[in-house]
Amino acid sequence: MLNRTILIDRLVNNLLRHEYEVFLSRGCFDIAAKREKLMLIKSLTNVDGLNSQHAQSIRAISYFVSAHPFVVSMRTNHGFLRDEIIYNRFDIPVVTPRTFENIIEEDSYGVLAAKGRHTVEIDSDALRERRYKMKFTLEELAKLVGISKKALYEIENKRTNPTEKTVKKLERRLNIKLREAYEPQLPEKTVMEPKEPLQGRVSKELDRIGVENSPVHCMPFDIVGKEEFSLITGLSANTKKIKYVASSVKKLSNIFGASAFFVSKHTRVRTVEGLPVFREDELPELESAKELKKIIAETSD
Repeated sequence: MLNRTILIDRLVNNLLRHEYEVFLSRGCFDIAAKREKLMLIKSLTNVDGLNSQHAQSIRAISYFVSAHPFVVSMRTNHGFLRDEIIYNRFDIPVVTPRTFENIIEEDSYGVLAAKGRHTVEIDSDALRERRYKMKFTLEELAKLVGISKKALYEIENKRTNPTEKTVKKLERRLNIKLREAYEPQLPEKTVMEPKEPLQGRVSKELDRIGVENSPVHCMPFDIVGKEEFSLITGLSANTKKIKYVASSVKKLSNIFGASAFFVSKHTRVRTVEGLPVFREDELPELESAKELKKIIAETSD
């Protein structure tokens, strides 16, 4: 059985082997990895250890920086996870290490697990064309694979995904490969509630100047957002915490392709690790996201 440290090492080594830029993080996710796409990865030996707060933060960050979130795990409280099954927890895909490796290699035909059913994404157009070519009516082919005419119609018109069992029967009867490679999806918008007053006030100021954003929990930064650019914001009552997390925030902003800055209640420091530091009372003076972006660009190194 893999422990969590070994699991993270396995994931990192596989990502590096496939030429991903990798950053290890402490917080709601463990790994940020970027090649053509950006991924945020949470590793757990038991997926039942994933809590809703961490999941919400992962989804919020993924939405605002256009990342694909994954939880990589081995088991639940009830047993081991199956390879090639794409499970789901809190609207985040959950896969085994082997399945994750196949996804990276773009060699995964993941079976989607939802509501007790295992379904498969297929090329519905290829299914219809093959049926026409072999001169099967909807009713005839449906009868051969043991489903209703209506169910086959829904499958051909992309209104529902067929079960794994049905796909195997269709592929065998039509002598064709219908499964499509698994394509990770970007998450829907998630916005969290602030966990403390400063986070809420800064989030509102960003909203005021037109920066869509969300507070996040359990990360070295406290707010993630985007307008024409993505940004991450660290907050602190003083500069001591900022200096402690600045290096991590800067590295994460680089891998996210995001601008970063800090907000402090009281500080005379203007930059930390080359990132600008605003006093909280300076934020109301900002008139637009464009002005914020300009100040960050002029101040950052």
